[in-house]
Amino acid sequence: MVRVTPLEPASAPTIVMFIRHGEKPSDHGAPRGINDAGEHDNHSLSVRGWMRAGALAGLMAHAPLPSHPEVQPPQRIVATKPSESAKSRRELDTADPIARRLQVVIDSDLEHGNEAEVRENILSDPRVTLVVWHHGTMGHLVRGFPITNADDVPHHWPDDRFDLIWILTRDPGDSEFTFLSVDQRLLDGDVDPST
Repeated sequence: MVRVTPLEPASAPTIVMFIRHGEKPSDHGAPRGINDAGEHDNHSLSVRGWMRAGALAGLMAHAPLPSHPEVQPPQRIVATKPSESAKSRRELDTADPIARRLQVVIDSDLEHGNEAEVRENILSDPRVTLVVWHHGTMGHLVRGFPITNADDVPHHWPDDRFDLIWILTRDPGDSEFTFLSVDQRLLDGDVDPST
């Protein structure tokens, strides 16, 4: 059972968006991880992951779009930083093109395993927030927000999906969010429910 973090309507955002980092390298051979200098790095994104990060930057910069009316340009980006226990740079690699495109500083002071602290951090700032997080704990992170349709929030982010945006929205003054899952539909092979 996840402890729900209470919300103070005047100081909390009305929109919080959650994405998984872009595609990662294979555990066995290709595709390999590549850092932003083009060097082999299994803690960074694969080429497809970098493509997704760039496509997400375009989506966020031009949001809302008719194909994604729920998505808004983030005014704040939260991404986990690498640590001794979680060395992945993929969250920062994914957030960086978005942050540069929108001229937003990435808040990367938070680490995996501190979901309650992350929720409190997000709920104390009224700006539209994008969270780039590790999929293994995404369900736990999101389920701890006050949500009217909490039963709709999956317990786990699907292992094979890099192309989702989980969105929490609320009207000003409301003390709970509504959960919505949106398909990104940015790259060839992404799930497109309209086809």
